[in-house]
Amino acid sequence: MVAEARLVPFVVEDGFLRRTDRERYIKPDGVVSSEAFRPRLSEPTLSFTYQSPPLRSHEGIHQYQLDKVLPLGDLPGICKLTFHDLVGLLTPPLPPRFQEDPNDERYGRLHCVTDLASQEQMELMAELARKHREAGLPFHFVPKEKRIQ
Repeated sequence: MVAEARLVPFVVEDGFLRRTDRERYIKPDGVVSSEAFRPRLSEPTLSFTYQSPPLRSHEGIHQYQLDKVLPLGDLPGICKLTFHDLVGLLTPPLPPRFQEDPNDERYGRLHCVTDLASQEQMELMAELARKHREAGLPFHFVPKEKRIQ
């Protein structure tokens, strides 16, 4: 089980991972599309995973990507935003809040949501996500036939 989520308020450097299920959303060259921040039609919020200590290393994020393999065997793209990105740089701010996912035994306690983003906010989030190069982020989408484990 991944470390428990904190009960204290978030701090500016806290990270939030966003998974994508389409190749065009996060490219191998690090380009992140604003569409990476568009929820499915049935989703009333925008989902993220709080970047707990085990998810702050390249290895931890890679394991997360493997754990979140898509139904057809593709690996999702993963990008990151910080609390500062979501609250300090977006107008209006989109503060994350914990909303446990009972269907995810390993990462469900780290599940967070924000309100839905406007097109302008999605474009800025994509730009901000491209700038997070620590731990090699963003991780691009990997089709099943190109996976190396």
